[in-house]
Amino acid sequence: MRLESNKLRDVARLAHEISVRERVSPHEILEEAQKELDLRRYSPRDAFVALRRVLIARRFPETSARISIPPSEVYSSPLPPLPAPESGRFAEFRPAQIYMESSVRKSDLARRVRERYPDTPLTTLKSLREYSRTHRFSPLNVKTPLLFLVREPWDFHKPCPCTKSHVRCGYWILNLGFGCPYDCSYCFLQHYANVPGIILPANVSDFFERFDSFLRTRPGPLRLGTGEFCDSLALDPLTEYSLQLIPYFRAKPDVYFEFKTKSACIDNILRMSPADNIVISWSLNPPDITAHEEPGTASLDARLEAARKVRQAGYRIAFHFDPLIHMPGWETEYRALVSKLYSYLRPPFAWISLGTLRAHRKIKSIWEQRFPESTLFYGELLLGGDGKLRYPEFIRRQIYAKMREWLREKDGTTPVYLCMETQKMWRECIGEVRTPEEISGFLTGNNP
Repeated sequence: MRLESNKLRDVARLAHEISVRERVSPHEILEEAQKELDLRRYSPRDAFVALRRVLIARRFPETSARISIPPSEVYSSPLPPLPAPESGRFAEFRPAQIYMESSVRKSDLARRVRERYPDTPLTTLKSLREYSRTHRFSPLNVKTPLLFLVREPWDFHKPCPCTKSHVRCGYWILNLGFGCPYDCSYCFLQHYANVPGIILPANVSDFFERFDSFLRTRPGPLRLGTGEFCDSLALDPLTEYSLQLIPYFRAKPDVYFEFKTKSACIDNILRMSPADNIVISWSLNPPDITAHEEPGTASLDARLEAARKVRQAGYRIAFHFDPLIHMPGWETEYRALVSKLYSYLRPPFAWISLGTLRAHRKIKSIWEQRFPESTLFYGELLLGGDGKLRYPEFIRRQIYAKMREWLREKDGTTPVYLCMETQKMWRECIGEVRTPEEISGFLTGNNP
């Protein structure tokens, strides 16, 4: 059977992913498919359609057993090139080069960085844009250990981005930094970043001034956090952002500020007096996923022990089961994870979120080159209407239903919500679909 380039790409891609999933050679997979079909009975065009149908069924066995998968929902990018070198992987962030905008040279953050890394080469820039114009960037180099200290001119806070037709939870982002010292295989920043390394703003006081003005136009309650474009606490020993954020937001009781982390960096948190509107939260996954898909992050035990210390100090804590990953034995692994959480800590918590693995399709090629040992995106992920790879509805529904059941066996009071999900999924798994304001009230206990 002769195939034009696009058809050959589709067949090669499916055979490759089946090969990785099943540890069978692509040649053997194609031979078995041809024997099953007896392609001599088909016209050339029909032969390709039949072969693709058989390969899709084998590539997505659970989904194919439930529904007919449209080929348009199967993402067929070219076969991955050779894996990228792993030189950018590191467990503890230590910059190989520091770039500093001239306007922040006398800032407290600049002083701490120079004290922490006195031997690291330093380059002064007029602006970060100057670096971007003169240095080419590839997503494969996203973890090059560079540190940029900048004066953020305008991007202080924004609504949490949410895909069209999905339920907004009313969350806001305080944009204190971009980039992360950790290297989670599924991280969206691999596709979203346009410079390598980590960007840290040195003008936190400007953030506070702008936020004061914003609050005068928007009455609470408001949920706000820093864990969207960076880990909230992973670099806190260096930035000391928490030492400024906690007293500032303690004086704003209608704003519920969240530090979201995969670290155990809580020393600065423990130095500060707690407040009811300050929430420290951890993302959780089973130990094997943490070890293999979240390089550099604190272990599950370390995260839970940090949560226990923070709770004992008087802070409210929260947890995010996100991304929930559909894999062989997922029910056993996640049920054990829920049990372990409640063996460490007693409810109630401030809130718990649930979100299944999803990613922009362009991340897949980056992931294949940066994480060739991972099979994460060779699960039953199909293209959604928003261009993201997602599990089909029946798998997501099953995961959410089971997680909610296991959580409710241990905890009947903590509010549970879905992250980046459709109205239909909310209705079936949580209950009545709510507005962003109602969700914020539901999670903070401020519903009328």
